Amino acid sequence: MNLFPALVPRNRVPLRMFQAAAGPVVTRVSRQDVDVLMALCDLHGQAAQLPVSDIDAQDGMLELMEALFEAPLRAWAWIARERETPMGYAAATIGYSLLERGYYLRLESLYVDPAHRGRDVEARLLASVRETAAQLGCIAVHWQQGAQVSPLRVEGARVDAAGNGTLRLASPVAS
Repeated sequence: MNLFPALVPRNRVPLRMFQAAAGPVVTRVSRQDVDVLMALCDLHGQAAQLPVSDIDAQDGMLELMEALFEAPLRAWAWIARERETPMGYAAATIGYSLLERGYYLRLESLYVDPAHRGRDVEARLLASVRETAAQLGCIAVHWQQGAQVSPLRVEGARVDAAGNGTLRLASPVAS
């Protein structure tokens, strides 16, 4: 019940303002999401035909949790979902370029489940990576094509013949 209907006239607030955006929603990984992230990583590894590791699944979890959630943060990850169904993920780490004299975010992996490809999931994950890089004051987002990152086409990015890319966010400091 609106106690003050005169303060919010119905003709001034478009209904579309309150409707949820269609399509996948990308959120940064929380501690509660780590199991989902690991399941997506396992699918990614299977799809890329990476060799199965002899390392126990729990090995490295402490380091992962520290990198993702304890200051200073050294890693970031995002999960794309639609109606709570995980569709894909992206993960990145921070680096520093001596030549460019600035920090960059390195896209370590990007995976979208084949059942959800072609639905703007990859673009939304990349937008979250770019937004985080800008918030951190990074000069660029870098990636290398390989088993962890499929060939990417990113507007404004420079991609070499091997598929390695750089998306410049800011100009490096002049030398």
